[in-house]
Amino acid sequence: MRRAARPLAVALFAVAVVGLLSAPDARAQNRKNNDIDPAPQPLLIPGGGTELFRAFLDREGVQPVRANNLWAGDDLIVVVIGNPAGQGWGPNPLQWARNAVGVGGAALIATDQGCTLYQNGNEFNPVTSINWNAVGNLSTDPADCYQPGDGIRHHDTPFAVPVSPDDHVPNGEKPGRVWAVFRGLTKLATNQPAYFVEPREFRGEYRYPLARLPKSTLLNGFQQLNPAPLLAIGGDGEPAWGRAPSAFLAVADSSVYINQMVMEPGTDNLELTLRTIEYLQGPDKKRKRCLFFENGRVIESFDGLRGALTKPRPPIPPDKVPNIGPLFGKHQDKLVKFLDEKADELQNRDFVHNAFVGPKNSTRERRNFADWMDVACVLLAIVTCSFLLRRSWNARQPLDVPPPPNTGAGAASTGPPGVFDRRQKELVRRNNLYEPVRNLMREFFDGAGAPPNPGPKIPKISIDRSIRKPDSLRQAIRDMWRIAYGPPMAISAQRWFELEPYFERLRRAHADGKWRFQTAAAAVA
Repeated sequence: MRRAARPLAVALFAVAVVGLLSAPDARAQNRKNNDIDPAPQPLLIPGGGTELFRAFLDREGVQPVRANNLWAGDDLIVVVIGNPAGQGWGPNPLQWARNAVGVGGAALIATDQGCTLYQNGNEFNPVTSINWNAVGNLSTDPADCYQPGDGIRHHDTPFAVPVSPDDHVPNGEKPGRVWAVFRGLTKLATNQPAYFVEPREFRGEYRYPLARLPKSTLLNGFQQLNPAPLLAIGGDGEPAWGRAPSAFLAVADSSVYINQMVMEPGTDNLELTLRTIEYLQGPDKKRKRCLFFENGRVIESFDGLRGALTKPRPPIPPDKVPNIGPLFGKHQDKLVKFLDEKADELQNRDFVHNAFVGPKNSTRERRNFADWMDVACVLLAIVTCSFLLRRSWNARQPLDVPPPPNTGAGAASTGPPGVFDRRQKELVRRNNLYEPVRNLMREFFDGAGAPPNPGPKIPKISIDRSIRKPDSLRQAIRDMWRIAYGPPMAISAQRWFELEPYFERLRRAHADGKWRFQTAAAAVA
């Protein structure tokens, strides 16, 4: 033990001894048959949290990855439940899910909010993306919904319908492990789910449709969707470079994994949770690290319910006194009685107080009391300083934050010098680079021949026929135009870090004459 920790350890040991000897019930007496233990306090679990999901991960030996210890490997599981947007300078949930799948890890994304997930290396190709659609309200026939028995006929809790692999797995190919997640779950309850926009083609990590909503589902109460809305997509990656195949699962509803639905009687949500964890760990349960996002926040503790999931030990019968050996085994009752009498004698004499503090109303008592107060103040100061240092350490900002883009603007013609520099520093501090990125995009489009005073609608574009993927280039131009002239949006430093290389490719493509705006003069010519 280090010298600096000795006073605190001594103080804690003294407090424990004082409490043990001074407690009126601290007697080694035999329990009587009529003694009744107090009723245990009920365990309160919030309905909208993910404590049960994390407790099951902890039971399987999966350890949480802390925010300052992030690295992707084939043993990493990324779980994104709820809002998929990151918080502040923290890691990007969807980006880390892609990173894990790209190196042979596993990822689960369960959200009912609108978002888009692209494949690695195809961020602007709509063919290689899946989209969560959260626009509009889904309603289902009550016969196809979970009814909790509260007297209300629910229309927004539809059961998931598993998809059979027979129609999606090529002939001769064995269905992968991902098909076992939803198979046979006829009572899997959702709660106001979203749905996936039917992709142009199933490929990559989202290769198979795994579950749909019932055919009676209507959008906004009247629109029939055909085919039935898609609820879950997944796929088993191919093994490469000696690593295990990746595992990917996306669900258009986060409620299927929250505590309330997992504990709901008469549903298959608990079975889905256990199957999901088994699938994410891999066939040999190799993956033991988990980066867990709940509404964009990294959760760094999985053992909050460890005691609740541990099987309790049976109580010791009151007439069973443990045998302490042949020498004392015949005299256990006498030994217990002797120890009880000595404990009573020490309490009556106030031995602990007189030995450590001094007799009551004596000079020694007052002096020792002052000494104990000094020790308590020193310990309190140490704890306070360590708490402040820990908060200061955790609040440190990363040093590799990308700088805001240089828009080419010079010094201000009016006002004190350095106004623009201070403005950019303020934007970086708030983690919103929208203004410099928007100005950079506008300067680029003005130089590329965009019409004067453009609006949100992008002008007509002419793309050279030699481009192999014109749709991908056209979509990239639309995305950049939306940033330049569309409604304001929040662009974090991490988002600009992802957009910058694609912006540079777009600028080089224009410089090489691969695309241009169709202005009126060009149209006449």
